Amino acid sequence: MFTLNKTLDKYSIDRVTLLISLSIVFLTALFILSDEEFAKLTIENTYALVTSVFGSSYLVLTLCCFVFLIFLSCSKYGSYKLGGQSSLPEFSYFSWIGMLFCSGIGGGIIYWSGVEWAYYIEIPQFGISPYSDEAYSLATAYGLFHWGISAWSIYGIPAIALSIAFYKYNLHSLRLSSSLTGLGFKNIESSVFGRFIDLIFILSTVGAAGGTIGSYVPMLSSGFSSLVNINNNIYLDLGVIGICVSLFGFSVYKGLNKGIKNLSNFNLGLALFFLVLILISIDFIELAQIGASGIYYSFIYFWDMSTLGIKEESEFAKEWTIFYWAWWVAFGPLVGLFIARISKGRTLRGIIFGMLFFGTLGTWLFYTILGGYAMISDMNGEMNVVQNMKIYGHADTAIQVITSLPLQNLMLLIFCVITVVFVTTSYDSMSYVISYHVLKKDGQASNPHKNLRLFWAIILGILPAALVLYSDHSVALDIILITSLPLMLVYPLMAISIVKELKSYEET
Repeated sequence: MFTLNKTLDKYSIDRVTLLISLSIVFLTALFILSDEEFAKLTIENTYALVTSVFGSSYLVLTLCCFVFLIFLSCSKYGSYKLGGQSSLPEFSYFSWIGMLFCSGIGGGIIYWSGVEWAYYIEIPQFGISPYSDEAYSLATAYGLFHWGISAWSIYGIPAIALSIAFYKYNLHSLRLSSSLTGLGFKNIESSVFGRFIDLIFILSTVGAAGGTIGSYVPMLSSGFSSLVNINNNIYLDLGVIGICVSLFGFSVYKGLNKGIKNLSNFNLGLALFFLVLILISIDFIELAQIGASGIYYSFIYFWDMSTLGIKEESEFAKEWTIFYWAWWVAFGPLVGLFIARISKGRTLRGIIFGMLFFGTLGTWLFYTILGGYAMISDMNGEMNVVQNMKIYGHADTAIQVITSLPLQNLMLLIFCVITVVFVTTSYDSMSYVISYHVLKKDGQASNPHKNLRLFWAIILGILPAALVLYSDHSVALDIILITSLPLMLVYPLMAISIVKELKSYEET
């Protein structure tokens, strides 16, 4: 016990937060593995209840986040600089954008961009006929919408709230409760209310961590199976998890400058190279027309897509838009904490612009190029993506799209590497942030020790391993979305805290 206490003191670890964090990881994994059928039924029913009762709240919240950030960036507070007016950015703009983008989208952009449109083509909204030219345009637009400016707005609120608190009060730990300092709570991180807020964050982080790899493993395993011609089974799934955990463990151990930053820069460059290879292999004019019509529809139907499901129930909104907004809410504080850590010396306007513009631009490039290629192949009869989705499922169809490209082995290799590194950088952010989260507020450590970061990289691999052994990857997605509900209730409090903090700064 003495040795344990000495170790905790050495790394400036808050005992209560550490105990809560570890308990959530192991109890969640134990719950999933102890009774698989009961766990699946419980998780599915809970998810159905959340979307049924609170679905429209996610839609309203997202619109409010967007309006609030636009107002903030256009106001006099947009020039507020994190760390003081004389502080300089710690990272170059390219590196900052790379880390922001990679931590924000993880492997999701690879997982969905090529085939998401195929879900929408048969069930277009707003009176549009299935499989019509308008249906294809709206299908593209919905992908751009779900990964565009509204989605990045959800990340913006916690990123701004946490950034202000972290640099204004020179905090030694990054906790979600710190984002509510502006509400007037004294030592909120140590209060019962603060502990509860941090418990919510840890729960969402564990769910996000487990769900991320748990849902992407099938696609990666399918890719590696095709690439090296080996059987796609549980051992390959566990091997993929081992690769991801090892890579993000090494990256986190190296730290922000040598690990996460370099991986993000590398993957951003590789992703752009991958997209260029697709561009030169297809009819650019046809792709440009599909992309332009999708962007046009995303603007003219923006309000309709944003409000579908608010006035009256919509099964489509419940299955897709609410699903996505809950996904982004679940990751919001996690990404916000990481963005706060890397954004010293930047203005609030610069952070908001970087997220809303460059975040949206990056996701739109994937959806218009990779998604456009798959759509063209389907429309020209070269590959029946819609039918393949019904027969083989999402993961295998995504791999089939890649293997239909010229230089299929090279493209598949690049695709798998990009996906692994995207998952890795996303996990890096999680490990780094949760390591920060368990530090003492008034401790001596200004950064989490590399051994602590490595420890969390390993711990966060437990839940995805449990989900893979459980072998029902839909449960992984449900876990992410369920954990978003309590976080949604924190968002209005963070917005109020932002306003109060900025007003108090103006008065001093």
